[in-house]
Parts: sequence; structure tokens; C-alpha cells
Amino acid sequence: MPSDGYGRQAPLPARPPTTSTASTTSTAPADQVAPRRSRVGLAAQFVLQFLYIPLGFLLVLGFAVLLLWASSDAGGGTPVSGGGGPGGALGGVAATGISWRRLRIEWNGRPEEWEPFTEALLVSRFDSARKSSGWAPFELPPGGVRRAVTGLSRRDYRGLAPTEVEQLARRHGWSVDWEKSRLAEGDLHFFRLIPPPRHHGVPDLSGPPPAAGTPWGPMRARILLPLLTLPFLPRVRFLELRRSPEAYVRHLRRYLTRRLRAELTRERKADVYRSDPAGPFLRRVRVHPRHFRGAGAAALLRVAAEQGWKLDHSYPADPQGTVHLCFPDESHAPLIRAGKPL
Repeated sequence: MPSDGYGRQAPLPARPPTTSTASTTSTAPADQVAPRRSRVGLAAQFVLQFLYIPLGFLLVLGFAVLLLWASSDAGGGTPVSGGGGPGGALGGVAATGISWRRLRIEWNGRPEEWEPFTEALLVSRFDSARKSSGWAPFELPPGGVRRAVTGLSRRDYRGLAPTEVEQLARRHGWSVDWEKSRLAEGDLHFFRLIPPPRHHGVPDLSGPPPAAGTPWGPMRARILLPLLTLPFLPRVRFLELRRSPEAYVRHLRRYLTRRLRAELTRERKADVYRSDPAGPFLRRVRVHPRHFRGAGAAALLRVAAEQGWKLDHSYPADPQGTVHLCFPDESHAPLIRAGKPL
């Protein structure tokens, strides 16, 4: 069972409901295969996609240019839509297409053809979700056990029952979240609990500082980038040009004191933090490498330890990139949502 980073075992959620339970919470049974699509509709979609997909691209691009022109004419910033902007719209247009392989599978409708097709889609989405899903601080409990999630629509498994898709997911260590899945619409949600990453090579803060060029020591000096970005980040770029580890440490003490104090006084909102019975509530901050480049990530950890903060066990240890710090908040005040305690 995964550990919470404090010597305790993090509790795992209850097992997903059984098929019979899932069937009673939706108008579509979990062991029922969706009806096949009309072959006339499939043929029409395959032929007409060569017309409507390019036309859709042109319409989206034209609308994006119109928004940019209107924004610049009004003197405002670039508008961003809630649905992901023009990039998301272009992806939505492309998703309406149908490949030759999918056409053949839907045309025949045989489960033995749907199974490898659906499993390949699941593997791709599982790999993507394992890398990118569940990292937000409000999704990570104090124990650091990450809940990676992804989904699948009916069009991607039409020839299989949801219970058969669940069997495919279990081959790869994933489970169907029956409570969030909408069987009537054919949307399946999957999850996997991933333990915190192991931290290897983290230096002993009581020992000598790592040498320059080592992973946790000062990074290599740069000249061109600091000069080009000096007007935008004058303080940290001057530090980089000075190449003084002592100056970086002084900067870190000032910078971290301000950042950590602001975090400790931040309101405990439920949409920002998450707590569970397995461990204390964690305050979290992340520090960009520009603030410790000339001194090394080990120097950052030393300065953070002076104020009671440590390397966050929930995230991978990346001394050459953004470093995540955490502080166990032992207060028992409840999280707040909409101005009220939970």
C-alpha cells in the first residue's frame, strides 16, 4: 500500500461498484453492447469528411483571425475561450473524421476487431494520463498518492460492452470509475492510484554542498540568454551574470521568506488544497530554477529547511527544473468552500 510520506499508509478508495450496481444507476446496463451504426451513415461520413473537415478548419481559422482583429482594434488582450481556444476547436473538427481502419471495424462490428482497436486507444490514453494527470495541488492529497484519470467515449468501443472495456483496462492496472461514468451517454471514466515517486540522489543537507556540474549543485553558466532577457528579469539575470553562489543564497532567503509567508497566510480554500485523514494538510510552493541556478537546488533545500519546508514527496525530484516544496500544516481548521467550512 502506498505511503503518505510521513511513515503512514495512505488509505485507498473503495473498489468500484460491481456491474450490477452500475446497471442500477444508469439507464444502460454495463454489460450491454451499443447498437451498430448504419452503414449508409458510415459511408456518408467517410466520403463527406474530405469536404467538411477542410471547410471546418477554414471557418475556425477565419473566426480566430476575426477575434484577433477585434481584440487589437479594441486595444485589449487576446481573447481565450473557455473551450481551449482555436486549437481546441481545430482538434474538435479533426475528431469528427473517421479513419479507414475505424470504418472497417464499425462496418463489420465484430468484437474481435473492436478489442485490439479499443485496447490500443486505452494504452495511449493511459500513458498520457500517467504522465500528466492528477498533478494539480488540489488533486494531490497530503500522502502524495496521485489519482490519474482519463476517459473513453462510446465511439471508441461501440462493439464492446462497458464490462468488456473494464477487463481491457484491468490488464494495464486501471479501473473504471462507475460513479463518474455515464453509461447512458456511453462515457467511461478510468482511474489509477499511483504512489509518490521515489527520490534518488537527494543530497544530505548536513553534508558538504554538491560541486558545480553535479545534478544538485550549481548549474553551468550562461551568457546570451541572461543578456537577452535582462530587461524582463533584471534581478535574477544580474545574479546569473555575477556567478556568485553566495549572492544567490541571499536572494533565496529574501525570496523564499516572502513566498512562504504568503503561502502560510493563504486561505484554506477547497479548490486550492486537499486534505485527508492520512496525514497533515500540506502547504505547497514551487520554485523556478532561475532563482537558484547559480547556487544549485541543494542550496534551495537548505534555505527552505531553515523555515521548516522540505522537498515535496508528491512530485519527482528534478534539481535541474522546477523544485516543489511542502510544509505540513498541523492546524485542524477545515477547508473552506464558498466562504463556509466543509
